[in-house]
Amino acid sequence: MYKIDLNPDVATYFRNTINEYINLSMKHEYKHRNKKLENSWNSICSIMDRIDDLVYYLNQKELNNGLWKNCAFDFFEFIEQAGVLVSCIDDAFAIYNVQFPHHNVIFKSKKLNPNVTITKNTCELDDSYFMYIRSLSSVHPSDTSHHKEFQEADFEVSPYVVWNKGVLTLNNPNADLVLVSYNNETSDFLTNKGVIIDEIFNYIKYKYYSLNYLSKKIAIHYKQIIANFRLSKIKKSPEFGDYVKYLNNLKEEALKRNPDMECEIQEFIDIFNLKITNKNNEIKFEKYKNALKYAIQSFHRQLQNMDFNCRSPFDRLIGELLLGEIYFKDDNYHYPLSKILYLKDATGDKNFGLSMYKCLLGVFEKYVDVSEEDLYQLDYYELYVLSQIALYFHALDYDNDISRYIPSQDMYR
Repeated sequence: MYKIDLNPDVATYFRNTINEYINLSMKHEYKHRNKKLENSWNSICSIMDRIDDLVYYLNQKELNNGLWKNCAFDFFEFIEQAGVLVSCIDDAFAIYNVQFPHHNVIFKSKKLNPNVTITKNTCELDDSYFMYIRSLSSVHPSDTSHHKEFQEADFEVSPYVVWNKGVLTLNNPNADLVLVSYNNETSDFLTNKGVIIDEIFNYIKYKYYSLNYLSKKIAIHYKQIIANFRLSKIKKSPEFGDYVKYLNNLKEEALKRNPDMECEIQEFIDIFNLKITNKNNEIKFEKYKNALKYAIQSFHRQLQNMDFNCRSPFDRLIGELLLGEIYFKDDNYHYPLSKILYLKDATGDKNFGLSMYKCLLGVFEKYVDVSEEDLYQLDYYELYVLSQIALYFHALDYDNDISRYIPSQDMYR
């Protein structure tokens, strides 16, 4: 009985490497087989998930356990899924444009066709031989024709694959498996080909453990990108005549460095482009925008340093300023507060958002000049921004990150 043993920690290390540089991984591009430049994130996620399951499956598989006497169906299942594992790993290397580490000949038992000019190196021949065994045994048994280096004819067919010492034995004590093949072009109508399982296992292990090498190469690649970004200085707001121009530049930098920040910076841009209808709210609107300017220094620093761990509460100020809370100890406020988001969302139910806004007027009108009549006169987005201005000044009356970290100066309070 034969059973492979692949260490799952290798797949975990690969996943952790990808996730450690998640912002760069999500926007990594590669030249796909269709020759187009494609984002690789979906492909990498699919590869990582499939590798995890394949490693578990292959480790559980017991080969030549005595159940299959006539045809080695257990080997068919194993080689089929092992081929998927190899394909996933090959694709991962291709996505990051990394070459496999060189290795010595693995399939020492393979026989080459002396009538075919061999142009592949030893590593490429091992790749081809593995796929040849997979093709002849389980994928294309009625027409295997793409592996001329090992075939004795233009195409071969395989009626049986059996464990050695089974129904069709091979006079080779070193062979574990016998691939029986027919062809119509040689004097040897029937040929028995011996396969050594340890060589199959060693090839799979070589491919799988090469993920460690790929993980290190990916880390080096991303560290270099991070180093380059850190050296490239992001312009600060005083270098722009207009603050919105600064925000637009910061958004462009975010698209290159961390796309997750793009939406929040766009919301800043929308707020700073807004014209307040009621003059009575202009002073508090300016103070709210000053607080946003103060908080966005965190985004600027994170993008410049390529450090997005948000260890400091200051780094969370932006989220709290853009999505205010009510600090009264009343659970009845939580639901309507979550639904007034509909007023700024393109697909949100505006009528329902307005009804929820009405439930909160008693809080909002303490801090900004907004009335029930305004719900039917003002733009939806302006109403939403007025709610956030109100929640900002509401937060200043309570003990929280906003009241602690926003400076105690008149321009903010």
